[in-house]
Amino acid sequence: MTRPRVAFDVTPLQNMNRVRGIGRYVFGLARALAAQQEVPIEFWGWHDDRPFDVHPPHRGLWLRRFGLPRTRWGWFLGPLGMRLRSRLSRASVVHITDPRALVWLGAATLTTVYDLIPLVDPQWQRTGSEWAAYQKYLARLPAAAGLFAISTQTAEDLRRELHVPPPPVYVAPPGVEIPPPGPAVAPGEKYFLYVGSADPHKNLPVLLEAFARSTSLPERLVLVGPWYGPNVKMLDDWLRGHEGLQGRVRYQGYVPDDQLVALIRGATALALPSRQEGFGLPVAEALAAGGVVIHSRIPVLTEVSKTAALTFDPDSPQELADGLQRLSQDAGLRAALREKGLARARELTWGLTLERTIAVYRSLAQ
Repeated sequence: MTRPRVAFDVTPLQNMNRVRGIGRYVFGLARALAAQQEVPIEFWGWHDDRPFDVHPPHRGLWLRRFGLPRTRWGWFLGPLGMRLRSRLSRASVVHITDPRALVWLGAATLTTVYDLIPLVDPQWQRTGSEWAAYQKYLARLPAAAGLFAISTQTAEDLRRELHVPPPPVYVAPPGVEIPPPGPAVAPGEKYFLYVGSADPHKNLPVLLEAFARSTSLPERLVLVGPWYGPNVKMLDDWLRGHEGLQGRVRYQGYVPDDQLVALIRGATALALPSRQEGFGLPVAEALAAGGVVIHSRIPVLTEVSKTAALTFDPDSPQELADGLQRLSQDAGLRAALREKGLARARELTWGLTLERTIAVYRSLAQ
């Protein structure tokens, strides 16, 4: 069998990114690439915990992890692994999907840029080793053979903040799949749902303030996502300072996909108050699950939902509170948004992203 000339990085499925938006993007695109037969792909990853089986004409190149931990030393271990795989591979095109693993190789190197939020968000902490490593990552981007941006917003940020192209930028948004029919969570508790991290750009104080103002709501607020200790402490401190939220807000932690779909279907609505997003995958996935969505009125999210969601000013807790009240009280509005949401989700497939990605691979591998 001829060895593939294109390599695709799946290491985000084997580190802390697996439970974040990066991991969901990489998994969806990797699965689409593995299903096509036109361009053989060499999937690059770690030997332990392989994310899926690889079948001809594709192959896997799995490297041992050197005994180092998965969640530490990422800015060091990721590039080192890429260099070693490059020496073992005949690929002439390498698509690196983990920002922490970005390094330029002898092959034409592509990378996916999910967002530039640490650069464009004024609330981001720009000190310490993480920020220094991120700056080095940004400095490497202009040397790429090409950049995949997951949204028009990310492509515009690249042009505005880093003055690219060159290199060429290709918009390759994630797709979603419509989950099979299934039950929502057990009836009884009414709740609004938030899915995501507690990073500053997620704008959680606005959601909490809106909920604190909505004391007549019968719903609770359920928060879901891969948070860390300081994030949970921040939430606890915030709740202690707002009597109106006592007993009305619950952090549920990370939730597996099947349980998440049930939570989305059972919620009055999913609320996303972000000031910045790379794409807004929770919105797309909630629409696909048949959920109702209310999100901040920012271009990247309205690009995803079109007219299938309620929107609000991300700086206005009162406008969000009014929207929560409308959704809580108006079953007809919720039903109409569910119908629109499913129709919109059917348009958000992996087909377009696969087509654009394969076209770039072909142009560079010739």
